[in-house]
Amino acid sequence: MKNRFIIFLSIVLFSATSCLKEDPPFLSDENLFTTDEGVKVAVNGIYSAIAGYNYYSSDFIQLVDYHSGMFNSGRAQDQTGVAALNTLPNGTFVENVWKASYQTINRSNETIIGVQNFQENPSDVTLNEVGQAYFLRAVIYFNLVRLFGEVPIRTEKLNIDTINAPKAAVDSVYQLIISDLKMAEENLYEKGIQTIGRPAKEAANMLLAQVYMNMAGNDAGSEYWAKAKEEAMKVYGQYQLVSDYTTLWENGSRNNTTEAIFEIQYNQANSGNIIRLHTPSNAFVGQSWGRVLVNPEVIDYHMNQYPNDPRFEATMMYNYMKYNSDGTENGEQKIYPLVTRRSKANSFPFVGKYWIWDPKTPTPYSDANFVIMRYSELLLMLAEITNEIDGPGAAEQYVNEVVTRARNSTGGDGVVPANWSGFSQDEFRMRIMREYQYELLGEGGEWFRNRRRGLDYFKNEVVNIHNERIKLDGNEGVDVHYDDAEKAMLQPIPLSEINTNLMITVDDQNPGY
Repeated sequence: MKNRFIIFLSIVLFSATSCLKEDPPFLSDENLFTTDEGVKVAVNGIYSAIAGYNYYSSDFIQLVDYHSGMFNSGRAQDQTGVAALNTLPNGTFVENVWKASYQTINRSNETIIGVQNFQENPSDVTLNEVGQAYFLRAVIYFNLVRLFGEVPIRTEKLNIDTINAPKAAVDSVYQLIISDLKMAEENLYEKGIQTIGRPAKEAANMLLAQVYMNMAGNDAGSEYWAKAKEEAMKVYGQYQLVSDYTTLWENGSRNNTTEAIFEIQYNQANSGNIIRLHTPSNAFVGQSWGRVLVNPEVIDYHMNQYPNDPRFEATMMYNYMKYNSDGTENGEQKIYPLVTRRSKANSFPFVGKYWIWDPKTPTPYSDANFVIMRYSELLLMLAEITNEIDGPGAAEQYVNEVVTRARNSTGGDGVVPANWSGFSQDEFRMRIMREYQYELLGEGGEWFRNRRRGLDYFKNEVVNIHNERIKLDGNEGVDVHYDDAEKAMLQPIPLSEINTNLMITVDDQNPGY
């Protein structure tokens, strides 16, 4: 009788676990895995999960931006919550990102296992698709382990026997990611052979370099710096910076450029919400959100470090024409740094990289892709890695490729930013973290980079600087104060996972939540 009750209870719990179980199932026809075309259909399903609303289309971006320590939110309910580094375990972004993460993982698992079960000698086409499944699973687990720390590892098909899983040690999650990326490298096509918009094996190398950098953390003597350089060098020279930084964000030239290594593909029929998140409704005749706002200290750092840097104008939107719904102009909107901070409306600029290009369009939807990895980031990674291994003199060449492109872009004076030289290793170490900010702001990496070098860096270089900036303005009522930096190093385990996973309890919640 006891065993029957346990089986019955397990079935009830499995049916109630909405955050993992898909209804209808992701794939009900296992015959898909017997052909190249069928496997492609399965892999497209993995991409649809990672590109969906709960992940790169909206909720993942909002979670990592607002909680990064560099952005505020245009939505009132977020300003005292996630944007104040005060995420709740039942918060929408946390719940949805966790759900989308494991849906993507489960779809990857089903694809990998399906090919293993139904193809004895898979073709190169199918192996490439399987490589993408491994790569995408690694992308998600890498985000999960950095966001939440210890998380459940699931590599089997989801069923009544696998639905409950304990949190795994961080090192175990990293070992799975490394294994997946090595499988991806083995199976993915090389650059130039892969389908445009899909990752080549060099994408796996770049992500593996990032993994090793995170494992190295703030340890200058870590063996992982050398491992990171080995992987990054496999990518070096395989891509090319576009000649003009500003064209990376121009309508018609921003997707799948020569420096794109991996980006989420969207189109007008299947648009993401990147434009909607970054453009307010009064900037065009349509309806939009305009939620992602840049903190003023981020503006200050860039302007003070590099006056006349063309990347600043390409990145920030602080002066634009407002429009009525009938298409008539409604005056100019000026925002900090053009004005003294006085109110919410003019205190926080927008990210101009994802601005609406046609003010007369009635819709915020577009074909704008979301870039996950591009070559300029790889160059900055190589600079940081090489500084740790060989010192600043050997590292300068990589960052100088980035700043050379910057100063010669539209709006530049050919002088700023100047080439790097003469830094000590410690000076280089601190400056390179700011260079990521100037080059990549708003591209989804701030949360991770701000925490990669540990609590002291996050507290001193992000949290304290933000709080001091509020005091400088005397605008405590306009901006949000950051309180608990240590708690904010991780996100909370979602309440739904604690309530439905029999192997995770409230005692497993991350510190401070």
